[in-house]
Amino acid sequence: MWDALLETGRGQGVLPAGLGARDAARLEAALRLWGNDMDETVNAYEAGLGWTVKLDKGDFIGRDALAKVKEAGPRRRLIGLSMAAGNIPRHGAAVNKGGARIGTVTSGTHSFFLEHPIALALVEVPSLRAGDMVSVDVRGRDAPADVARLPFYRGSAHTASAPAKSKDSN
Repeated sequence: MWDALLETGRGQGVLPAGLGARDAARLEAALRLWGNDMDETVNAYEAGLGWTVKLDKGDFIGRDALAKVKEAGPRRRLIGLSMAAGNIPRHGAAVNKGGARIGTVTSGTHSFFLEHPIALALVEVPSLRAGDMVSVDVRGRDAPADVARLPFYRGSAHTASAPAKSKDSN
């Protein structure tokens, strides 16, 4: 089956890819991973997904709490970080500003497309903006990081069409 899939897709550029490649592509697109970038303690506004909350569509569990967060503004925010080569931030690494811990890296990897490390981090300073500087603990050393706009990369999804099924393939 594996060989047949690769052979069939060879003309369309199909190549094998592992979880590392998938995770790098996920991060480049700033897609959140449940259990890393968000969980039951992170609300949609903190995760940067407030656009998915429809407060005007009737009652639902958590509506009142989310309405309060929207009105007051989230106390935390998921941000993007861009770093120099060699400084790959990992899940759980401290994010610091002015010598004080302000958050935690939720996902980090080397971006093959951008050719430098990137990360998502949940920070307690919702006022941080793209271009602001922070530092990340990478292997016990403070490494500089730029707050980046999300997504890191806006590409296009390509879907290859499956070859037509022949009558003989049943």
